[in-house]
Amino acid sequence: MARTYTVQPGDTLFLIARRFGTTVERLVQANNIADPDLINAGQVLIIPEEGKTGEAAGKEASRRIGGLLYTISTDKAVYSRGEDVSITLVKTNITGSSITLRYPTAQRYDFVIRRGEEQREVWRWSRGRSFAQTASAVSLRPGENQVFRVTWDQRNNRGEQVTAGTFAIEGFNVARGYEDRSVSTTLRIRPGAVPAPAPTATPCPDVNILANPGFENWSDPASPPRGWTGSNLFRTTLSRSGNFAAELGAVHNERALLAQRVEIEPGRIYDLSWWARENIQPGRVARYVLFVEIFYFDRQGNFVGRTEPRFSQENIPDNAYRQYSLSTGRVPAGARIAEVRFTFEPSGQNDNTVKIDDVRLRCLQ
Repeated sequence: MARTYTVQPGDTLFLIARRFGTTVERLVQANNIADPDLINAGQVLIIPEEGKTGEAAGKEASRRIGGLLYTISTDKAVYSRGEDVSITLVKTNITGSSITLRYPTAQRYDFVIRRGEEQREVWRWSRGRSFAQTASAVSLRPGENQVFRVTWDQRNNRGEQVTAGTFAIEGFNVARGYEDRSVSTTLRIRPGAVPAPAPTATPCPDVNILANPGFENWSDPASPPRGWTGSNLFRTTLSRSGNFAAELGAVHNERALLAQRVEIEPGRIYDLSWWARENIQPGRVARYVLFVEIFYFDRQGNFVGRTEPRFSQENIPDNAYRQYSLSTGRVPAGARIAEVRFTFEPSGQNDNTVKIDDVRLRCLQ
């Protein structure tokens, strides 16, 4: 008889998969889940009978810091040299009232990897990155969580492949008053040669593979632009270039979606870039998160995986476009279709919207 699990507040598919020694992909398939990001407390999931065990199972650790529960996890406990390490940090409000987190910049989190007993820093996610120097606040309701994912390519701060050994991974929430406290877990890298990357048959063409990337073609101002699918969006003339852009949040307090599927090649690395701005309503409230991610499917339309990390941003510039970007890492084997997905997730009494323009997806190598 198959096991079942009732989703609890603060759960994500990633954490449930790690808890039961399976994968997000297998949970998606077993429960016919259309969107891996959308599960609800009280939902009953079927847990696949076969799962990863031993070295293939991820490691997870939790720590309470104030009214927040931090949980850090990896997709495996032991890795081969050169293998990507997927790291997830979840922070959940476990109190009965809202918690407001105040950030001095646009940075929300950080990850640090240290080697063995000497605890020498090997890699820091934020090193070399720039963040908008704009203070902001994020409010988490009781049971609400935020999820941050990054991928470590086993290279140190100088870009060199690390040697085999045991490493500690620390996850930080960089809000004021929380920045010096972290949650940590460990992983091990086996000795051995670093595998050479799989050769690709032809060089990448330096072209944008998305259709209608500037949103200039619309069949109707209140429908998705040609070549895209979506909901709760409309055409706007406040564009970065050209005549039009896509605005998410026609109904300000409802979820909005903008997506397009294109053909890709497994083993390649792609770069996604886009421009975004927040549309400020004078005297109104901005309570939303913009998620940007790429989902992978096989030729039959079955879910294969998605980019790790995905982009999430609560602090889009007010009434001014800014460019953002996201690298896919190696596209997983079996993937033949990529879906670029922009998701506008409002909360509370949100009154503002987000405009998207000039989206580009191109192959890097």
